[in-house]
Amino acid sequence: MSDSSPMPPRDAEALERQAHAWVQRLASGSARARDARALKRWCALSEAHAQAFGRAHRLWRDMAGAAALAGADDPALAALRAAPRPVAQAVRTLPRRAFLGAGIATAAVAAGVVVMHPPLGLWPAPESWQADYRTGTGEQRSLALAPDLTVEMNTRSSIALQAAQGETAGIELIGGEVAVDATRRGRPFTVSAALGRIEAVDARFEVRHTDAHSVCVRCLEGQVRVTLGAESLALRAAQELVYEGRQPQPVRSIEAGERSDWREGVLRFQRTALAQVVDEINRYRPGRVMLLGSGLAGKPVSGRFHIHDLDKALAQIQRLFRLELTALPGGIVILH
Repeated sequence: MSDSSPMPPRDAEALERQAHAWVQRLASGSARARDARALKRWCALSEAHAQAFGRAHRLWRDMAGAAALAGADDPALAALRAAPRPVAQAVRTLPRRAFLGAGIATAAVAAGVVVMHPPLGLWPAPESWQADYRTGTGEQRSLALAPDLTVEMNTRSSIALQAAQGETAGIELIGGEVAVDATRRGRPFTVSAALGRIEAVDARFEVRHTDAHSVCVRCLEGQVRVTLGAESLALRAAQELVYEGRQPQPVRSIEAGERSDWREGVLRFQRTALAQVVDEINRYRPGRVMLLGSGLAGKPVSGRFHIHDLDKALAQIQRLFRLELTALPGGIVILH
């Protein structure tokens, strides 16, 4: 890299604007392989260029966390978080004071992109702000909610507690994955996920809700009941059910005692489309992996990768499909 001595303020401001423009382009979804190569060349021009891109990336990544803290005591923002209507609609009705007092919290703009739509998926979406517990990228957490109740949270998961008669009677899985051990409980425990309700007594089960449409319920021990509107289905040990909206798919059998791979510290794929593999890796890996080129999205991937060494997985994918890998500051990797 070239000389990294301080530059005039006007030049430094121009560099910051360029860095934010690069982050915005990556977030737009319109970037192509030539953009990745051009960005890598831009970052390599000097240490100042690389640092500017890193700062821009961190600003976008950290914006929502700072926003939530800034508006923690604001009643207008509290109403926003609790509002059942779409968040974007609720934002439009906020008084001007909310935007001034905690403006970055709900509508701050960095390089022209609103915080409601996090660029590159670098921070939690607004609907998770109402969570009582939340895990970050790559983080897993075990909660002892009662002496007879344990909830394990996978990466990028958010839950809200639901109390009854002074104790935790259930949780809402806002997004992500949880494993519940209520085998010694002796009374009902519920998990609400999307439009379904999962209830269990003396059971171990897992619930995955990682997209807006489908939920997967896996019973490992005991029995759980899944209620979808007026329909109720029972799952026994070693059975799994997926539902979308209020529409269940057929119940299928799994291996007895089979736990989700994330609880074993691995990601396992069997002829899974490359785009889905990249999406899953992004749930665990800091930064962002981007796949450019529509012809690559459907390529099948099979393999077993350790969650704590996903850069090795990326290297294997690069070799498998003979891709070019562009590594950028802030943990951003572009495959093309």
